[in-house]
Amino acid sequence: MKQCPVCQRTYTDESMRFCLDDGARLEASASLNETPTAIFAGPQNSAASQQNIRFCETVDDVSIAYSVTGKGPMLVRVLGHFTHLEKEWEWPELRRFWERLAERFTVVRYDGRGIGLSGKYEGEFTEETRQFDLDAVLKAVNADQPMLMGVSEGGWTAASFTNRHPERVGSLVLYGSYVRGARARPDFDPEEDEALVTLIRKGWGRDTPVFRQLFTSRFFQQDADPRVIAHFNELQRASTDGDTAARYWASLHTRGDGSEMFRRQDKPTLVIHCQDDLAVPADEGQRLAATIPDAQLVLLPSQTHYFPADAEIIEKVAAAIERFAFPDR
Repeated sequence: MKQCPVCQRTYTDESMRFCLDDGARLEASASLNETPTAIFAGPQNSAASQQNIRFCETVDDVSIAYSVTGKGPMLVRVLGHFTHLEKEWEWPELRRFWERLAERFTVVRYDGRGIGLSGKYEGEFTEETRQFDLDAVLKAVNADQPMLMGVSEGGWTAASFTNRHPERVGSLVLYGSYVRGARARPDFDPEEDEALVTLIRKGWGRDTPVFRQLFTSRFFQQDADPRVIAHFNELQRASTDGDTAARYWASLHTRGDGSEMFRRQDKPTLVIHCQDDLAVPADEGQRLAATIPDAQLVLLPSQTHYFPADAEIIEKVAAAIERFAFPDR
């Protein structure tokens, strides 16, 4: 057991290195018999508050961890940066977002190969391997035309899967996504991108969060809640090792212009984007909504690229998805 020397919060997860409340380095707890501080708030007996983690196998024999929460029509989160099912659930604000959606949907989340609780992966990350991961999860949960919620880069994966298997998808929600991959945007700097990949490989797993903070700053403003920053830094550290993170990051930045793919979308689509998104500018979200036939667009008064941590924005996102899914209610 570990304990924060500042706020005294205790952790049973020995892999934790920094406090999720104040960012202080954790120390070994003096007593192994202490009762740990409650990590989660909210009703613990409701379907929306229970995370059930399971595993499935891809067609190329990689173990994929996934969770099922809530009840109602199925909503499947299609990746987006680095994930970790358990660490996400320990993040109160992020957990609140998933719990809010789980009030009306059966929410399915998964960790991609080599990431989070899924099996290690030393091969090349490609568009095909991302399709394999999503396909395995959909089959494992017996998904019947679910709503795919593609987050950031996951929007590309969700759209590609829908084009390949239109009979297996009911609708799309694209959050913080884009039409133009990194290489197709006018501000892309290949030398800077190569330097970032090197930094990821060398510094991702170090005790100090300074290397990961470089990437956190691309998602959150400097004046963001320090607890949110600590959570995100820890989530990144726990999600994977430096080599895997570098390979995954590099694979995403091979994408060019996906206009043709998105023009072929014929499923109901909701595009949600933050007005001051730091990682993917709002005009990319607008471009996405304009490219997909009959897509709806919701712009949020927020700056973060990652999932909303503010209670008001959480409610706005959840309400927008509900209106999209249940237009007659």
